[in-house]
Amino acid sequence: MTSRRLLLLVMCIGYFLVLLDVTVVNVALPSITRGLGASVTGQQAVVVGYTVALASLLLPAGAYGDRVGHRPVVLAGLAVVGLGSLGCGLAPSVAALVVARVVQGVGAAVLLPGTLATIADTHPDPAERARAIAVWAAVGSVALPAGPLVGGLLVEAFGWRSVFLLNGPVVVAAGLVVARIAPRGPHSGPAEPGPRRALALFRRPAFTTANAVAGAMNFGSVALLFLTSLYLQEVQHRSAAEAGLAMVPVTLPLAVVPPLAGRWVARRGPAPVAATGLVVAATGVGLLATWDSGTPFFALLPALVVWGCGLGTLTPAVVTAAVAAAPPDRSGLASGVNNTARQAGGALGIAAYGALAGSPTDPGRFLAGLHAAGLATSVLYAVAALACLRWLSGLRPTSAASRSPGRPVRARP
Repeated sequence: MTSRRLLLLVMCIGYFLVLLDVTVVNVALPSITRGLGASVTGQQAVVVGYTVALASLLLPAGAYGDRVGHRPVVLAGLAVVGLGSLGCGLAPSVAALVVARVVQGVGAAVLLPGTLATIADTHPDPAERARAIAVWAAVGSVALPAGPLVGGLLVEAFGWRSVFLLNGPVVVAAGLVVARIAPRGPHSGPAEPGPRRALALFRRPAFTTANAVAGAMNFGSVALLFLTSLYLQEVQHRSAAEAGLAMVPVTLPLAVVPPLAGRWVARRGPAPVAATGLVVAATGVGLLATWDSGTPFFALLPALVVWGCGLGTLTPAVVTAAVAAAPPDRSGLASGVNNTARQAGGALGIAAYGALAGSPTDPGRFLAGLHAAGLATSVLYAVAALACLRWLSGLRPTSAASRSPGRPVRARP
């Protein structure tokens, strides 16, 4: 394996860990409740404490990486993720667990934008960059639904603390590779503050649209994954492992579709790919409204598979659009903004849909909330698809160095 491919693999692993920690805890919540006495509010704090910290710091972390180089920032992020994970695994109370989850989120915020920026820096050829981003997106996309599967199996075999302690050896191995082969130098771009540079990027309609769509994607899907995990365990009374296995139909298309979607993005640009993914995902989440407390597993499959195919198509397109709409010296900042939008969307979605559905101890209200959340997300995705066709149609995944300042690359005839 070449150094560049090994580095791509490690950046994908880093991204995978960040997103895995968003959802791996979901199936562990009932066990955490029994072990530490967490209330419903405490359960939400365990999930949201991570995502809020992650969303809050992604932007300055991406801008700082552009200025000093992404190698030291990625290494620092890995170290903090490892410390936070250890704190979660040893937490003696719900309050301590929430604090450790915030530390995890801080480390993830430092790590995440550097993974995409490092890939962009080491893949200057436009087509190669689009394919590499598709691989990165595929690995990350798998992490969200894989979280319940991995978490369920770990909880059943080793207890809930194992879902956090798993990160330790992975972080150490990834850090050794990054320290050895990651590029060292910073970009030579302007050094104005991150927020000011981000505001400049938001003057570009394509960049604004890409990030708004990214936020909408996670607003619906991260929140619905949270509700689905509670539905499977608390309403249908499945074990943690069974709930995780029930989510496998979402995992499989997320593993297969993004590389194919990346090739489509490389040929046609992100707009048609993103719009297609949104329409497909809208169909899948809309089918959640057909679920009830006694729905057999085979009847859950259409919603899960179609939902997964849509997300797998959408993710590489929306990430490529955000990077393509920014200058090359701001790849870290663009990544930070895009991931901030996604994680902020996920945190807001969990809060909104959690309040809508209420506690699963009231199955009737919870199911009504799940149905409403699925239908609302379907409408949201349909609107986002129209926005992609309107505002992303001029983008191509070509090198930002070849475009004029302040202007996105236009599609070739």
